[in-house]
Amino acid sequence: MYRFKRCVWGFFFCCLLLAGSTAAVSAAGAAAANAAPAAADTASSELTILGEPELTRAQMVRYIEQRNPQPLLNCSVEALVNYYYYEGALEGVRPDVAICQAIKETGCFAYGGDVAPQQNNFCGLGAVGHGAPGYSFVSPQRGVRAHIQHLVAYASGRLPRTSLADPRFTVLRDKYPQFYGQVPYWTGLNGKWAVPGTHYGQDIVAMWKSIKEN
Repeated sequence: MYRFKRCVWGFFFCCLLLAGSTAAVSAAGAAAANAAPAAADTASSELTILGEPELTRAQMVRYIEQRNPQPLLNCSVEALVNYYYYEGALEGVRPDVAICQAIKETGCFAYGGDVAPQQNNFCGLGAVGHGAPGYSFVSPQRGVRAHIQHLVAYASGRLPRTSLADPRFTVLRDKYPQFYGQVPYWTGLNGKWAVPGTHYGQDIVAMWKSIKEN
């Protein structure tokens, strides 16, 4: 009888251990599943505006042409991409991600909103809604320079290294000092570059990642 009781208690104790191990494994699996999106969000939030490009010019040209074979541009797609890489290198801004922002702002250069193609305004500068068309630039390169310089204002808080093309640079510096040089990450543009722009930066980063992965 004593031996039988010992066997019963031993069997009961093993069941408890097995149940505890299963619960621990399940909890660990759930924690890992919950941690995966968080890690992805962290990676998105830490992509800096300043830095070197990770995507090639050819990748950016191909992405644009695949999504819009007839972009409404005043230059070739190759020339536009070259302008971004040239101006981005001068100012230390990631040109590949800046192009993704331009794609988002213009509907991959299809326009259709308040900004017209002939304005060479690739980032919605001054287009605040209610039909306001925003600023116009004399050439595509000048429009790219203004875009890059506006990113410099947010991310670095220093004057551009090239002649000033961004008409909003000094406005941001003088009227919004809380943003001037205080936005190092693309996701930090949420609610600033675009209003409300809840997922504005995340959308730009997601586009950049999709190009990188394909």
